[in-house]
Amino acid sequence: MSTDPSPPSDSALRDLDLRVPPFPRTLPSVLELLHEPGFTDPEDLTEIVQHDPAATARLLKQINSAYYGLRRSISDVGRAIRMMGTTTAAGSVVSLGMLRMDELADGPVEACFHRFIRHSEATGFLASSLLGPLSPDDDAPASDSGSDITQGKGFAEGLLHDFGKLVLFYNYPEKAAALYEEKRFAEHLQDTDPRKLERFVFGCDHGQAGAYAALELNFPQTLIDVIRHHHPPHSETGDAPRRVLRAVRAANLAAKAMGRPLAGVAPTAEPIDWAACADRPVWRHWNPAPEAEGPPPDLMDRLRGKKEMVMLFTDFFVGTSDEGEPDRPFGEPLAAQEA
Repeated sequence: MSTDPSPPSDSALRDLDLRVPPFPRTLPSVLELLHEPGFTDPEDLTEIVQHDPAATARLLKQINSAYYGLRRSISDVGRAIRMMGTTTAAGSVVSLGMLRMDELADGPVEACFHRFIRHSEATGFLASSLLGPLSPDDDAPASDSGSDITQGKGFAEGLLHDFGKLVLFYNYPEKAAALYEEKRFAEHLQDTDPRKLERFVFGCDHGQAGAYAALELNFPQTLIDVIRHHHPPHSETGDAPRRVLRAVRAANLAAKAMGRPLAGVAPTAEPIDWAACADRPVWRHWNPAPEAEGPPPDLMDRLRGKKEMVMLFTDFFVGTSDEGEPDRPFGEPLAAQEA
């Protein structure tokens, strides 16, 4: 059986009649803050969060968890945001928007949903780590300081790169479970390209579904571009900086190479090991040698060594680390070279 439906155009995408998941009204405002140059003012985020009781409760729970090991309980959300860091707190609010999808957590896509969340958090962490803390000018050389990993660019883009899969879970839970969990369609169809399989089953792939929903939710345009174009061979045109888009693509591959439970969900069962990951063309942008085709010799080893860190980070965001007091999983950034 053929799986060669052509991808819909932007106008045709609107005819798919996709339902947009019921995210909190605060989400677009928080995402807009994350994309403001030099976003550091906790007062702006506090003004938004204090009108969202669930977000307030989540931030207070996190700041008072064993993860931070505070001696005194914090009850003021503004103080919690200042102590966590504005971007970390904003990322937690965005994560909450996805975790609120209770009907997905308890339905046929439950297993897919939880792996999707882990992969999204891991990709956000790794994208920001690969970029490092950048100056406002994207052409400036990246710093290699050890600052909080979520303070750099790329965290929100990595976190939401697979947003379209969440939209597909929400609209087609039974079909999504059959495609991503049971791999039912891959056994009977000739084409193994994941996006073509998605278009065959749903009428659109997850990049298109995510871009459509992100547009409806008034996400920043740079984020919409990353959601739609985070898989090659899509071009690097649009509002999203090339460096950010490349970092998301590379982080997505690295998270998959880390294996379960960080690898996410896909229509096919083909795993990506570290050797296959290193062979992807995107890594040449991290190599200072102009003619190099692959990553620097030590980059894959450094990424592989971050798996425990990434696991701790995803534990923090999904709320499963309250019993212990792990070290904060924010390490040395892996700064990329500008192509």
